[in-house]
Amino acid sequence: MTMPGLILNDDASNFLYAADVVSREDLDVYLARLEGTQVGMVSWCVAFGGYVTYYESEVTEPVGSGFVLHDDVKQARFAHNRMALAAEVGDYCGYVFERLAEMGIPALASFRMNDAHMSSSPTGPVAGRFWMNHREWCLGEPFGYYGSCLDYTQPPVREYLRRLVLEVLGKFPQIAGVELDAMRSPFFFPDGEGRAKAPIMTGFVRRIRRDLDEAAERAGRERYLLRMNVPRDPELALESGLDVATWAEEGLLDGIAAGCYNTDFQLPMEQWRDVLGGRIPVHAYVNCSHAMGEYLSLESFRGAAANAWGAGGDGVYLFNFPCLDETSRLIPVPVERPPYPTVDFEVPGRHASVSRTRNALGELGDAEGLKALDRDLLFYSEAHKFRHYAPGWPTIQRLDPAPAELPWRCYDVAEGASVRIELKTVGVSTRDDFAFALNEQAIDTSAVERLHAPGGRDARVHSIPLEPYSVYTLTVDPSLLRDGENTLTVTLTDADPLLLGEMAVREMRVSVRH
Repeated sequence: MTMPGLILNDDASNFLYAADVVSREDLDVYLARLEGTQVGMVSWCVAFGGYVTYYESEVTEPVGSGFVLHDDVKQARFAHNRMALAAEVGDYCGYVFERLAEMGIPALASFRMNDAHMSSSPTGPVAGRFWMNHREWCLGEPFGYYGSCLDYTQPPVREYLRRLVLEVLGKFPQIAGVELDAMRSPFFFPDGEGRAKAPIMTGFVRRIRRDLDEAAERAGRERYLLRMNVPRDPELALESGLDVATWAEEGLLDGIAAGCYNTDFQLPMEQWRDVLGGRIPVHAYVNCSHAMGEYLSLESFRGAAANAWGAGGDGVYLFNFPCLDETSRLIPVPVERPPYPTVDFEVPGRHASVSRTRNALGELGDAEGLKALDRDLLFYSEAHKFRHYAPGWPTIQRLDPAPAELPWRCYDVAEGASVRIELKTVGVSTRDDFAFALNEQAIDTSAVERLHAPGGRDARVHSIPLEPYSVYTLTVDPSLLRDGENTLTVTLTDADPLLLGEMAVREMRVSVRH
């Protein structure tokens, strides 16, 4: 099967949280939104890290089993809706796979290999008995929140997930294949032991591949696909114990999606091309946000996709895209109103129209079509967190003010397009000032506009606080852009003599308009 240009991941829980009561009819409306889009495959989550399932399992407990009463409104809704759907349609996941097949959309059963949601709710509906009974196998410190992830050094951990894969193949033979989601979360072995223990994970992937092939042979059908989600570059993957190069060389996989938990607009697709030699397709793992609490706009989704295609990616893999629905639930509606179709959500200057943003499903799979569309590219939005996040922002030390270099990527800017770069210098006063150069070409001060926020930014206007900052907007000549890697240089030209410490250069936005 040829991999489509656009794959959509659905975590299966978004729908269950949609309202206190959901029905088959609501689920039909929810899934019908995929019709007429460019989504060529759906990756539907069937298990939280092997601990609990969304389908009716005999190996483990389905989500919410036994939660007749609960002290949390949303968790109760989550558990009860799955059980109510099971009573109405027989099996929540099974019904979804049937509907997708009727729509002509291939489906993967996605298994979260080490989801850490139990850290927040260790006795809630997402914490299964296998995990509860084997806390001694948790990774623990120094993984912090992700310390609840299980250690794949332990054979029973690997075998438990394998049993779930085999069960799904038996229950839903019509699926196109299986996805092992190693990005939820990429922590499988004790700290510092990922490279040394990568052969353990490779043996596990070989076993799953063999199981899939044997199941396909018994069913007399074509090969079951096996895809994986992995960290943004080969080195980070290997540090996690994921030897993707060996898997591709042995023909174990049919594709990967590589990326970060929050969207990275400059994924190193060329590194994957070099390591994998084109043996398997590589999709860009694009999440619904680039920073905590701020969802992407339609233009930003276009920018992430255009950069992924331009860097040589084989397509776009959308993770958490259905989470856009969550914002619609912040708006009071009549009690009798069904959850779907959702109401629009928009906060001018902060959140773009969610209804408009959903149009991304009709655009991101067309690499050529994206070139002529307006797009935004977002860089240096959050601090770097190992394996999960893009590189953090650069800083300028006041006592040793070397210029800050901001590498960023952009592809296929059409002739005649306008390009504006907006960025923030944080921890500054109005006595500080900066000069800018794009690819070593100085940007004239006449093309630079400055605004200043003397109070900084806090929860009254944004979920991410900032110290006092200036917003610089640069209007640049598109001819200065290179196809691929570009560098913006920020140089401190005037310094406030009363201040010490460092300044940060953050939240860079490149807007391309046609």
